[in-house]
Amino acid sequence: MIKQQALKYLGYHDQILDDNFDKLYDICENEVIEYSHFKQVHQICTLTDDLIIEELNMSLLFEDTKYYLQGCHHVMLIAATLGIDVERRIKYTSKIDMSKAVIMDAIASSYLEYTLDEYEKTLDLKDRTFRFAPGYGDVPVSLNKEFYKYLNMYKYLGVTLTNSGLFVPQKTMLCFIGIGKDHKHKECGHCMRKDTCSLRKDNKRCWID
Repeated sequence: MIKQQALKYLGYHDQILDDNFDKLYDICENEVIEYSHFKQVHQICTLTDDLIIEELNMSLLFEDTKYYLQGCHHVMLIAATLGIDVERRIKYTSKIDMSKAVIMDAIASSYLEYTLDEYEKTLDLKDRTFRFAPGYGDVPVSLNKEFYKYLNMYKYLGVTLTNSGLFVPQKTMLCFIGIGKDHKHKECGHCMRKDTCSLRKDNKRCWID
């Protein structure tokens, strides 16, 4: 799964990869895993019928969230990071071998998603949606500011938030998950953009099983 998603980030689509690339990829993945230090923090909050997070008095009422969260009674705010060491390693590598650094960056993004997926499995959430992050669809990235404060991400993860809403280290993810509705698995049929998606028209997907 890590390699599939990383290759998608790199722009590969069913091309045949040669042995040299495979060897380089394996080296890059091993380095990313070695220098990554996964940490997470999460909180479960009450979600009203009109999609208000009670603990924050914050609305999640957007077109995308109405589609995915309607019927959920709670929402989990969850943040995770790979830490600063892997970012420093990628920056160091970029001064020596930019091609290798690009591959490592894609792997790190994929590895963060994979490690968070694996952590979520330990939570044994039953009826739930898949992760949804501010900045996707019509959900504004500005929500990160309040979520960041509520989860105390600096204390628990060592992550800072810039004025423009970006995280440092960059390999950090902040998402919310609806609880009380079974949309755990990403499927084209569950997507509100299924009728207009250009990827679907080309028999492709934006996600990996």
